[in-house]
Amino acid sequence: MNYALVILCGGNSVRMGTDKALLPFGDCCLLEYLVHKFKPYFSTIYLSVKYIGDYAHLNLPVTEIADIYGNAGPMSGVFSGLSMINEDAAFFMSVDTPFMEPETGIALLDAIGDADICMVRGKAGYLDPATAAYSKNCIPTIGKSLILRQFTFDALREKCKTVCVTEKALAACTDIPVDRQFFNLDTRQDYYQALKIYLQL
Repeated sequence: MNYALVILCGGNSVRMGTDKALLPFGDCCLLEYLVHKFKPYFSTIYLSVKYIGDYAHLNLPVTEIADIYGNAGPMSGVFSGLSMINEDAAFFMSVDTPFMEPETGIALLDAIGDADICMVRGKAGYLDPATAAYSKNCIPTIGKSLILRQFTFDALREKCKTVCVTEKALAACTDIPVDRQFFNLDTRQDYYQALKIYLQL
């Protein structure tokens, strides 16, 4: 089965003070690290970006998709991604979650069936609510939400047919704890903590 991944890179990184995607991580930058990590598992990787060409200098095997709606947060990235990908569904994750595992994305895509969204049920689902598998079926609902300036994923999940994979089920797919996978880099302190975790892996 072919799997598609969309990495959300269009945020403003206000609290970090610099583009999170380009933060040094290991022997490369954070975006390069994630692409290299997921590429063996996903046949196609897309980047949701503000502008086409933002990361062209990295020469990664990815396709960039620019936001259709500007300044609308990660929901705009999900909408733009779904509107432009060739696949019927994709796993969406934020660029600032370096410990997300490919097996988690595959598990959500395998479980989506005819639903619109497949997310993690449990506390992890609230740590980074944009992280989930999305089907093109939810494009009209997301588009309407964007027009109405309703950007919360809780409301979106209520309007769409949403199914869940439990944290316990994900634990059978990978040894990395779910709460660590959803650890995201909001601040410099988070980034330094992530570097310490990375060195311990």
